[in-house]
Amino acid sequence: MPKLPKVDDLLYSIEQDPKYATLREQARNPPTTEKPKNSSQMIFLNALKELVIADPKAFHGTAVVSEDLAKQATLTAGTVTVSSLFNFFTNYPLLFFAFKDMGFFGVVLTSLSNLLILKFTNDTTTAVSSRTKYNKTWQLWAIAASLSINILQSIASLVGTELMLNQSGLSQMKAAESIQKQIQQVETLKQLDSPQYQDVLKLCQEGVQQLNQLEKTNPRWESVYVQLYGTWGERSTNWNQMPLEKLPTCRQVDRLRTEAYQNYETAKKNMGQLQVIRSQMGNDLAFLKQEMPLLYQQHFTPAGEIASGIEATRMAILSCTNKLLSGDIAGMGFPLFMLLLSVITSGYACAMTIALAFREDAQKSFSDPVKLQRDFWLEARRRELMAQAETLADIRPNSDNDSNFN
Repeated sequence: MPKLPKVDDLLYSIEQDPKYATLREQARNPPTTEKPKNSSQMIFLNALKELVIADPKAFHGTAVVSEDLAKQATLTAGTVTVSSLFNFFTNYPLLFFAFKDMGFFGVVLTSLSNLLILKFTNDTTTAVSSRTKYNKTWQLWAIAASLSINILQSIASLVGTELMLNQSGLSQMKAAESIQKQIQQVETLKQLDSPQYQDVLKLCQEGVQQLNQLEKTNPRWESVYVQLYGTWGERSTNWNQMPLEKLPTCRQVDRLRTEAYQNYETAKKNMGQLQVIRSQMGNDLAFLKQEMPLLYQQHFTPAGEIASGIEATRMAILSCTNKLLSGDIAGMGFPLFMLLLSVITSGYACAMTIALAFREDAQKSFSDPVKLQRDFWLEARRRELMAQAETLADIRPNSDNDSNFN
C-alpha cells in the first residue's frame, strides 16, 4: 500500500514550491479585519448602493447559472441602472418645482419621491426576470408596471428639461396668458350678468307682464305703472341725478345697463391704450411689470420667474404640447434630445430584461425541480466524501504503525 503524505510533508511543500509564494505572503501579512470606524455610514452607503444600482444576481435564479447567463444578467443590470439613473436626474426638476413652494421640506419631498420612483422602477424591472410556472400572470403585471413607469418617466424627462432650461420662455408665456385674461375680463363687462341687474330685470319683466294683463280702468293699473316707471308728472325728470335705490324698477334696469356699457367702453379704451404700449415694448413680462404691477406681483417673483411651482409645471406642459402639435421640432431642442435619450435607454432596458427573462437557461435558474436535482447531486457527493474520509481514517493508523516499525 502506498505511503500517505503527512501534514509535515504538505507544509514543507507549501514552503518550498514557488507557485505558493502568494499564499506564503498572505500568511506573513494577514489582511486586517478591523471593523470600519463609521459603520453607520457604511450601512447607509450600502443601502444607497442597493437602491440605486440593480443587482445582476436578481435577474436569474440560483438553481443553475451558466457563465453566459451571469454575463448577460450583468449587462442587463447595468443597462437598467443607467436608464433608472438617467430618468432620476431628468425627472428631478419636475418634482422639485412641484414641491418648491414648501421650502426645505420641498427639497426633502422631491428627493424622497424620486428615490421611491427609482426603487419602484428597479423592483418592477427585477420582478420581470423572476419567471416560474407559478407566477406567469404576476410576471405579466410586472412587465406592464415596468413599461408604464418608464413611459411616464420619459414624458416627465421632456417636461422636466423644458422646466429647467426654459424659465424665461415660460415666464413670457405666463405673462402673455395673464394679459389675455385681462382682455377677456374687459369683454365680460358688456355681458350684463351681475346678480343685481338680473334681479331688477326679473322684477321689471314680471311687472310689465302684470301691467299688460290689467285694464287701464283697473285701480291697480296706475299703482303698478308708478312702481315700474314713476308718476306721469315725473316723465321729464332727469333720472341720472337720483340714487339707484330710489328709482322705479324699470328705471333701475336702464341705469344699470347704461353704467355697465359706460364701464365697458372706458375699460376697452384703457386696454386699447395698454395694447399699444405692449406692442411697442415687445416684452410681455416687462410690460406686465411696468403697467400692471399688482398682477405681476401676484404671479411672478422679483427676478421674473413664475412664483408658483405648480403653475410653472403647467406652463412647461403647455409649452411642450404646443410645440409638438405645431411641429416645432427645432423649438424643442435639448428637451427633445433628452426625451429621445430617455426613450432609448428605458426602451432597451425593458427589452433586454424581458428577453433575458424568457431565455430557457434563465427560466431553468428559477426551476424548483432543477434545484431539487442539484441538491440531490450535492448530497450524493457529500456522502461520497464522507465515506472516503472514513476509509482514510481506518487506513491511517495502520500506515503509521508500519512507519514506526520500519
